[in-house]
Amino acid sequence: MATASRFHLIASAFSLALLAGAASLPESLLAQQSGQSEASQQKTRKTPAMREKVYTKLSEAQVCSEADDMNCARRLLDEVREMKDLNSYETAQMWNFYAFIYYSQDNYREALRAYENVLAQPDLPIALEQGTMYTLAQLYFTSEQYQKALDMLDRWFAVAENPSPEAYILKAQGYYQLERYRDGIAPTLQAIEVARSRNQEPKENWYLLLRVFHYELEDYPKVRDVLETLATNWPKKDYFTQLAAIYGELDQESKQLHAYEAAHAGGWLERSSELVQLAQLFMQAEVPYKAAKVMEDGLNDGTIEGSASNWRLLSQAWTLSQEDEKAIPALQKAAQLSNDGILDVRLAQSYLNLDRYEPCVEAAREGLRKGNLRRSDSANVVLGMCLYELKRYNEAKTAFRAAAQDRRSTKTASQWMEFIDKEVERERQLRDAMKPLTASN
Repeated sequence: MATASRFHLIASAFSLALLAGAASLPESLLAQQSGQSEASQQKTRKTPAMREKVYTKLSEAQVCSEADDMNCARRLLDEVREMKDLNSYETAQMWNFYAFIYYSQDNYREALRAYENVLAQPDLPIALEQGTMYTLAQLYFTSEQYQKALDMLDRWFAVAENPSPEAYILKAQGYYQLERYRDGIAPTLQAIEVARSRNQEPKENWYLLLRVFHYELEDYPKVRDVLETLATNWPKKDYFTQLAAIYGELDQESKQLHAYEAAHAGGWLERSSELVQLAQLFMQAEVPYKAAKVMEDGLNDGTIEGSASNWRLLSQAWTLSQEDEKAIPALQKAAQLSNDGILDVRLAQSYLNLDRYEPCVEAAREGLRKGNLRRSDSANVVLGMCLYELKRYNEAKTAFRAAAQDRRSTKTASQWMEFIDKEVERERQLRDAMKPLTASN
């Protein structure tokens, strides 16, 4: 039976991609200065005005940055920073611009410090405050300061209106990084709910994250539910094979088979072990003919490894399908590849069932020669029966005598030897009765 430990859930492709972004350039400085931004219309907070001299320097810095001349922008910001009488709003915009420059240069450490300085200012415009909080949370995540990222997100959630699904996923990813798997479930489910309320489709990676949380908590019924959603909406090999393994863990063999069969129908079962697993599931479900076809096709085209055990499985499938003639070639292959005599004896039994006594004798003797049998007495019984059918009575009795050495076969072997003696005597009497007739003729 497949177990959940066989999936490579953690090692499977799973991206914790950040919803990366940073606070943008101080856009529409004139609008901010005049207080006509959309955010300020929605919410009001008494904020100091930006003076003309500061606005001019920031505007010039913006022109430099748009020309990708960050040295020029940085020089102008430094001039603003040297001004002695900056108010809180001017200071915040200055640090916001510094943060943008550092971020564009991948200097996350200084970008973080600059954004922290933005938040440290009193009486910030609400839109700037909220945007900076969210950007800080993302940057904390990027710099692997996951607890700080979560703390900042909590501050942001406390004031944000209609948070996006991605914000909840970012929070869930923080919990994942801290291995707080149980805490990560709620924000992931919230992201899915918010997306649906907005008539948006939840993303595949959200369910992958949810799958990992449940798997780490060993909540396999929940893992199954998530995998069913993944397999339905984003059908892939991994989802069906992992789903099959989970069904096996939950003792839902019928569903396990259906998942594997669906993967096979999709052309996703390519490895030998996967195809053999499918065949074994068919055997467990008492559908040996389908198992035989899977094994036969795979062995013939080389997809399934041509090992003794795999050829034996094919022979068993054909035998259970009441296709004894088809079982023989597979069992011959298996016996040839085996170092012990077990499969040779099984081959001898198959020949006996098909009344093919000469090859039965050869296979039984080969099995006894190889040895390492669980029941050499049983092998000798089969050999004796085939020899009897060939009327090689003395050889048959020798085989039965060897079988009788094992108490498990003593009774059967003794009965056969007694039967042979009676048969020999019956044939002798028949010959004797025929002699006068022959002489008179």
